[in-house]
Amino acid sequence: MVGRFTRDQKGGVLFIFAFAFPIALVVIGMAIDYSRGLAARQTIASAIDAAALAVGSSVNMSESEIEAHAQAYFDANKADGQSATISVNATEDMVTISATGTVDTTFLRLIHITKLDVGASTEVTKRQRNIELIMALDNTGSMSWSGKLTALKTAATQLVNTLYGEEETPDDLKIGLVPFAAAVNIGSGNLNSGWIDVNALSSIASEDFTPGTNPLTLYSDITNRSWNGCVRARPAPYDTSDAAPTTATPDTLWVPYFAPDEPDFSWYANGYAPDDGYTGEHNDYDARQRYSAKYDGYSIPSWEDDGPDFNCWTPTVTPLTNVKSNVIAAIDAMTASGSTVIPGGLSWGWRLVSPDAPFTEGAAYDDEDTVKVIVLLTDGQNSVGGGLGTHNNSYYNAYGYAQSGHLGATSGSQSESTLDTKTATLCQNIKDQDIRIYTITFQLSDGPTQDLMRNCATSTSMYYNSPTNEELETVFDDIAKGLSELRISK
Repeated sequence: MVGRFTRDQKGGVLFIFAFAFPIALVVIGMAIDYSRGLAARQTIASAIDAAALAVGSSVNMSESEIEAHAQAYFDANKADGQSATISVNATEDMVTISATGTVDTTFLRLIHITKLDVGASTEVTKRQRNIELIMALDNTGSMSWSGKLTALKTAATQLVNTLYGEEETPDDLKIGLVPFAAAVNIGSGNLNSGWIDVNALSSIASEDFTPGTNPLTLYSDITNRSWNGCVRARPAPYDTSDAAPTTATPDTLWVPYFAPDEPDFSWYANGYAPDDGYTGEHNDYDARQRYSAKYDGYSIPSWEDDGPDFNCWTPTVTPLTNVKSNVIAAIDAMTASGSTVIPGGLSWGWRLVSPDAPFTEGAAYDDEDTVKVIVLLTDGQNSVGGGLGTHNNSYYNAYGYAQSGHLGATSGSQSESTLDTKTATLCQNIKDQDIRIYTITFQLSDGPTQDLMRNCATSTSMYYNSPTNEELETVFDDIAKGLSELRISK
């Protein structure tokens, strides 16, 4: 019996358990409390990351405004009930934010530890990748209504000021401008560049005149007008591509824009030269319009707003430049006139940001240090004037007349759906080159055009629908902030 007693271990197991249980409880409690502390630290780290990014993307703020801005973003992203103190240090190139706080313990209170200290810090380098931005902006006649053009100039100028900041010629920013209406003015100084069809070789060069007629010759026949720099859209498929111009393929060249003098009847929109020398059939409207001798030595009256530039009185495009004052001056020079051909403006927005001819200021498509962006704004749907009751079936525009068939139909009202299709094709082709597209429908209620522009944008968040004049500046400011890419370095 004595031997069995000395070998019995049941009481020993109970003694060991009684001794080990409090220790095990403390260890488990420490693990739980420390896990809560790590979770709190992660939340704080995420909150200060958001605060640092917000501070880094903002400009022209005082020290107190920076601290308030950082605190607001931190408070919005931290966990409910979580308290922490943040410290902000912002220099020209770096934003550093640190945060310290505490977490109340539960199990560690058993060993008199009531709080755990938690903290985190982050650095955000203001490393803005090179930005190449083209603004393709509607300059059509409707932009003169209700102060819209003034609001657009103000908003676009503010975007430029935001991106340039205090610098006049930064190394990492270029901006260009494409004012568009029914066509685009690329600048008369490019006449001998090699990519203008100076010899009427393109299949569309003479389509509105006697075969073989060179539009530039007609300009030289008129005594007081010369080519102002507007161009026709290239024949399909080159109108929706970035193919480089070459004389080996004449349809890749750009034909100088020359809106013909239309017959001397009241229902035609653009009659500026008398048909006096025409001797053909009286009601042969097409022959009257093609009759070219009427331009020879003719001087267009000073009061005549129309003429060969009809529907393209827009200012010249501004190729990519890092000179702030040049961009602001180009914005200020915008005027409102003409009808709406969105693919004309968008295609030239692409060509200005492209690295390939005709404009070659853009970086290579595969340059990882450069972000290419197009901002496209329109206040109207594609429109070439409908039927108008004339043999042309539309106003003259970058695609010529509707009756030419370049828009898929000989009726202007039907042709507008083809313009929508061309716009959608351009949007996809541009995005395929990893060019970001922001789109804005400015005080526009047309549902199909809203859908077209929404689908054109790189993402739905990059589409802005019908802002008021006052809201437009906020939209451009939002775009400016979205262009700044910041990276967390620690």
